[in-house]
Amino acid sequence: MPDPSEYRSLSPELLAEFSAGAGHDLNNPLAAVSGRVQLLLREETDPAKCADLAVILTQVKRAQDMIADLRLIARPPMPEKKQFQIPDFLEKLRVSFAERFQQQGVSFQIRKPASDTELKTINGGPEESGEPEETETHQDILFADETQMMVLFRALVKNSLRAMGGPGELTISYRRRPMKALTEFFITDSGTGIPCEIRPFIFDPYFSSYQSGRGLGFGLTKARILAKMHGGDVVFDETAPQTTFRVTISDH
Repeated sequence: MPDPSEYRSLSPELLAEFSAGAGHDLNNPLAAVSGRVQLLLREETDPAKCADLAVILTQVKRAQDMIADLRLIARPPMPEKKQFQIPDFLEKLRVSFAERFQQQGVSFQIRKPASDTELKTINGGPEESGEPEETETHQDILFADETQMMVLFRALVKNSLRAMGGPGELTISYRRRPMKALTEFFITDSGTGIPCEIRPFIFDPYFSSYQSGRGLGFGLTKARILAKMHGGDVVFDETAPQTTFRVTISDH
């Protein structure tokens, strides 16, 4: 019987080859369709026809995003790192989802834990007992590729919104870990959680626990890839009382 791991080991090479061809062959006609639809939208006065054209434009953008995900996962670009303010970055993230939060009835909060005690309230308990207390320095500065960080965090927020499926609470908290030369982020939502039986697969490409037609299942995959490109990781925190993903980003 063939070993499934052999096929899995080939997938990055096959994906890279496919995405290179797909990116070229599909993006060009999609760009042409997008341009034509935008032109028609500017000229059309019938509200019903405008609504139909807007749907077409949305689906074209969705297809373009899928191709971009394929290419990112197959050949992730090297980060162009610079320093930027974490609060400003998270505010941009909030603004980008403001309409979606309102439509879905989601309360979004950004919190910076003041101490380990407050952090334990968020993630459910001590994570690294016995370590000396750290003195925070430059706690609001991140050294990373801001564009890639936005892709990473948008993927995690979208995952939370789908998991909640309606009204709920979404919180992003963060803290600096100077002794470990990294920054930790915690994305917590009030969804129903992730079943134990699928937790080992949630970061696999193409895996999705949602109904068909919702995408390619690359959200958590690309989030982890981008975190690893920054010397960090994305993990599911199984000790937290609510659904929580922990993101680490290296200072270097």
